[in-house]
Parts: sequence; structure tokens; C-alpha cells
Amino acid sequence: MQSIGERLEEARKRKGISLREAAEATKIRSDFLGYIEQNQMDFDLPELYKRGFLKNYARYLKLDVEKIMTDYTAQQLGNSRLGKKGGAEWFGQMEVKKAESEESADRAESEEQAPYGRIAAKPAQREDAQANEEEEADKTFYMKIGLIFAGTLALVFVVFGLIWAILGSGGSDETELSPELRDSSEITQAADTTTPQAIDANSVTLVASGNVYVLVRQQSDDKELYRKTMSAGETVTLQKDGAVDILFTAGENILIETGGERLRPSTSGTAKITIQ
Repeated sequence: MQSIGERLEEARKRKGISLREAAEATKIRSDFLGYIEQNQMDFDLPELYKRGFLKNYARYLKLDVEKIMTDYTAQQLGNSRLGKKGGAEWFGQMEVKKAESEESADRAESEEQAPYGRIAAKPAQREDAQANEEEEADKTFYMKIGLIFAGTLALVFVVFGLIWAILGSGGSDETELSPELRDSSEITQAADTTTPQAIDANSVTLVASGNVYVLVRQQSDDKELYRKTMSAGETVTLQKDGAVDILFTAGENILIETGGERLRPSTSGTAKITIQ
């Protein structure tokens, strides 16, 4: 059966990835990755970091992370038991020698076994503590991801709400038109930069004297007739069927021709008007 390191090394080579490339992708030093692939997990780092490196490396190579971590835990427990067994044999040899030289071997053995038993229990406790720390770290990571997602979703709703408030109907956004063309040389100058077009009752012409964003929507069927940022001197004539709503961002930069009149919004800035 392949060891954990052999499985990782085989998966990496099968994908044609070098240790250096894997180190750059996982942000784990290449010598640590080499130790892991050689099953030399005794490098000088806390066990929590070793488990984190192993989990990230397995996830990067698209292996079964849960299977890798289960096998690693079993491997560590097996090594721990082997270590304790070897220690017991060594202490057993010492006790045999003591029995040959001292009559009180039984008493010495009972006094020494108790503290060693307590020491043997500590590695298992550390394993449990490290597993709990790793679980808490995973929970914290997923909580952060959830908070970021919730914040992003809330921001999207706010942005769409603002856009809907601007584009939606409402008397508070409407402004009156003032027929200033007959007395305004400024408007005449803006209109002279464009070619006159035939205007009838079912058309509306927009003339820009500066940069202005314009949205024209027909009320009868909510059809969007025009949406664009117009530049100075640009003119567009639209055919309409009934009343239309015109939304603009710079009222001082737009002139509206309809029904034989040239009209300019009475206010500057963003507003919405209705043309019958």
C-alpha cells in the first residue's frame, strides 16, 4: 500500500508539476513539501502547521483530503504506540537487571510505572487539542467567507436600490420645462451646431450642449427608446407613441425639441421630465 508521501508525489508528477511550482501555488516552502513526500514528518515545526501543510497540499493536488488526514492521524498514532512499546521494552530490561541485583525490584517497578503512564497519556491529549484547534480554525475561515458574501450581497442590493430610485417614476424627480428658446441666444447657439430636422407631434429631438447621460422611456409600453451619454453638439431625433419620460444627469447641457418648440429644463443636475 502506498504511503501518504508516495500518493502526494505520484499525484504531483502525474500533473506535471515541479516542487517549486507547487511551493509557489500553496505558499509552502519546497523543502517542507519534499519532507512530506518522503514521509519525513519530523521537521522542526508544531504539529498544527504540519497538518495544515498536508491538508493544503492534498487539496492543491485534488486528492481526497479527508482520506489523507485520516491516514495521517492513524500513522501518527501508530508511531506513538511503537515509541511507547519500545520504551516499555527498554524499561523492562532495566527492571530485569535490577531484579538480579536488588531484592526490592517489585517496589521500584511500581513506583516508576505510574509517572511513565501519565507521561504516555500526554501525546494523545495534545493530538485532541490540535484537532480542536484545527476545527476552530476551519470554522473561523468559513465564518469570514460567509460575512464577506453577506456584505457583498448587501452592497449589490443597495446599488440596485439606488439605480431603481433614479430610474423609477415619481413626482419628486420631475422638473418643469421652460420655453426659453425664443429669448435665449445661448440655446440658439447650441442648436445652430446641428442640422435642422423635420419635427412632428410624434417625435422628440435631443440636442446636447455638453456631456449628459440621457434615458428615454415610452410610458404606454415601458419601451426604452434611447440610452446613451451624449457629447457636446450631438443630436438625436426619436419617434414616440404618446407620452415619454426623459431622465438626464445634467439639465444645463440638454435642449429638447418637441411640437415645434425648443425647451430647456429649468434646473441643472439630474432630473426627470415627461413629454406628452
